[in-house]
Formats: sequence, C-alpha cells, structure tokens
Amino acid sequence: VPSSDLCQLSFVIRLGSRVNRGSHSPARACAMAVASLASPHPPVAADTARLSTHTQRRCVSAARGRTMVVAAVGVALAPRRQSAPSDSAFSLVPSGRPGPPPPRAAAVVEALDAALGDSAARDAGAALGAAVAAYLWVKLFDMLASKDVLERKLSRKVIHTTSGPFFMLTWPLFGSAPSSQLFAALVPALQAVRLFAIGSGAVANENAVRAVSREGDKRELLGGPFIYTLVLLVVTACFWRTSPAGIAALSLMCGGDGLADIVGRRLGKGNALPWNGDKSFAGSAAMFLGGFLCSLVYVWAFHACGYVEVDASGACARLALIAAVCTAAESAPVTGLLDDNISVPVLALALGAALFS
Repeated sequence: VPSSDLCQLSFVIRLGSRVNRGSHSPARACAMAVASLASPHPPVAADTARLSTHTQRRCVSAARGRTMVVAAVGVALAPRRQSAPSDSAFSLVPSGRPGPPPPRAAAVVEALDAALGDSAARDAGAALGAAVAAYLWVKLFDMLASKDVLERKLSRKVIHTTSGPFFMLTWPLFGSAPSSQLFAALVPALQAVRLFAIGSGAVANENAVRAVSREGDKRELLGGPFIYTLVLLVVTACFWRTSPAGIAALSLMCGGDGLADIVGRRLGKGNALPWNGDKSFAGSAAMFLGGFLCSLVYVWAFHACGYVEVDASGACARLALIAAVCTAAESAPVTGLLDDNISVPVLALALGAALFS
C-alpha cells in the first residue's frame, strides 16, 4: 500500500477512536474524513509526469479509490462504543432501546484524575481525609449538644441523618482503580471498629457515648450506631458510587429514616397512622421526601461525574417507588422486632437491584 494510503488509514482510525471516546461526534468525524479525501495528493513523480493526461487521470482515480477503500477499512477497525439504555422519566424498568452514550466525567473529576491518577497514595489520602472529616463532623454535634445548642436526642438524629450523605460526598475523591472501592470501605470499617471497642468497654470514650446513645449507656453503641456503620461498609464495598440501588439504600436509611424521627417528634402529634400509633403521617411524609430527594440528588450528581449511567429523570419514577415501599415498611407495627437500619436498606437494595438491573 502506498505511504499516502497508510497515512489515510492511520488518520481514519484516529477519527474512529476520537468518536469512541466522545471527543468527536460522528458527523464531525465524517466531515473531516470527506475533507481529507478531497485534499490534494502528493506531487506526481517525474516519470509519471511524462504520461498522457488520460493516464494521469486514471492513476489519480485509482489512488483515490485505494484511499476510499483504506478509509472504509479504518472505519471498520475503529472500536465501537456501546450505547447506554434509554430510560424514560415515567418508566419503572429500563426500556432496552439504544440511547445516548454514557456520560463523560465532570471537569472537576477529570482534573482530579489528571492530577492524582489512580495511585494507592491518592486513595489512602482520600480515605484518611474522609475518616478525619467524619470524626470532626460527629465532634461538632457533640460540642453543640454539650453547650445546649441542640438537644441530645436531636443531635444524635442529626448525626444519623447527615453522616451517610456526608460520606457519600467524599466518593469522587477516590480514584477508579479496583482497589479504590476498598479504600473507601475502610472509612466505615474503621468507624465500626471504633464503635465496637467503645461499646464493649475496651476503650473509654464518654464523649462518643454521649453523642450517639439515647440514654448514655455505652452498650447502645453496639445496636443502631454499629449496624449503621456496617450498612455503610457493605454498601460501599459491594455497590459504591456506580449503583443507583446502593445510593437509594443509604439515602433512605440516613436522609429518610433519620428525618422521619426528627419531623415526627415535632409535627406528629394529632396525625398518628391508623395502623401504627407510634408513627405519624408527618414522619412518614418526611421519610419519603427526604429519602427520595436525597437519592435523586446523588444520582444526578454521580451521573454528572460519569459514575452512574442512568440520569435523574430516568431514575425518578423508580426512586420514588423504592422510597414509597420503604416508607410503608418503616411504618409497619413491628417496632423492636427488626431494626430500621437493617430493614430499610435491605429492602431498598432488593428493589433497586430489580428495577435498575
């Protein structure tokens, strides 16, 4: 093959790769290919110049014919990008029809990846920063409660409501290496070890007991707070930032269930549920809205970062259904039989796995 045709082949393959990465649209690539085919060819050699005009035209035509064949081969060799399924805002299951390409990472995520790469040092630094930030977050509300700025029960529930979403905010700081997910899971794992050590009496920490217990008993840390961190650990290690089901599970356990208690205690008088006098319409509405909106915001954010394929409009109806079912389950008269920190995320994960499969 003449060298000019090899150059054309390389050019078309590069065009196909750029289309695959999303930096060129197919229309732009086609326009560039046509412009290249129409460009002048290298000067004709001296012995070719002595040929007749008819012969020269045949040579040029043959050369351009070879170039077009090479271009076709280049397009065939260029990698094809798989289209993400198109999800309607009103559908409860993926449609399966070809849709838009997967989202590209946001500029801030691209800048982080370019500057820090996917090294273990980046993930270790992100895990350390997230762990320190989580510790300071709990200390902040402990201080507010100790100064009577917040009631002790309200402080505990605010920690319950905000700690999970706050931790999810740190997920883009981690890289995209297979080990990055495990580094992220270390953060709730360390917190679970800390709570177990304090709750079992191996480590004395009255401040932590006051911050997260109801009655000031250290053994309470081995109940709801310990289960809470275990759920964070499991969801991070098994689902993480690419799963709408995992996002919904944490959002409903934290932003939903936590907000239900806060609102129900203040606005629940006089509107108790008929099937459960310990729950209220106000608390259930707060759980539904808090869990649904939190999960919708994080799906939107992680889709913008390039982690989740489905966008907020495509996930809206399914997230609303998950929130409604989990709210109904939380209102059931089974208090004391099953901890909400277990039933709500497990149900959300099961529904999410079915609806977002």
